Amino acid sequence: MAPSDRDLLRRLAAGDREALGPLMERHYQRIYRIALSYLRDADEALDCTQETFVKAFRHAGRWDGASEAAPWLTRIAVNDAIDRYRKGKRRATSESPLPESDHDERLAGEEPSPERRVLGREVSERIGQALRGLPEQQRAVFVLRHYDEMTLPEIADALGMSLGTVKSSLHRAVHRLRERLAGLRAQA
Repeated sequence: MAPSDRDLLRRLAAGDREALGPLMERHYQRIYRIALSYLRDADEALDCTQETFVKAFRHAGRWDGASEAAPWLTRIAVNDAIDRYRKGKRRATSESPLPESDHDERLAGEEPSPERRVLGREVSERIGQALRGLPEQQRAVFVLRHYDEMTLPEIADALGMSLGTVKSSLHRAVHRLRERLAGLRAQA
């Protein structure tokens, strides 16, 4: 029987490096998806994911043994993504939309026309700009809800917020995104 996440974190807190591998195998893809949806850059998301597990190893002793591992790791990832985003914003680097190769090819059907591809890139860029324009808390809540499909209580636990704060942040984020993306449906 495989050890639970809690057992693995207890072992990490005790200095057992062997516990990190199974923990990474279970959570790596989810943490990468969160980082990628937040940062919109594959290399930055990969660095964020790796740093999340490094921090989890270094700070396993700070983990509250009563809480679940997934929200704790999510909080580390979101905080690291926020830090990276701030640094990138200061450097004024441009960010690119997700590459088309990240989409499931089975859903594509026919090859889209060149005009459709350009429109898709433009839409993706507008959505990315709108997301980047949200306050950090709202962006984190929106990304975890709509990209990682976490429930509102899971988001509250992962971000250390009350459920009411999560709900209002999500509502405000959706409202702001609707305002900023007005007219986008007419283009598509």
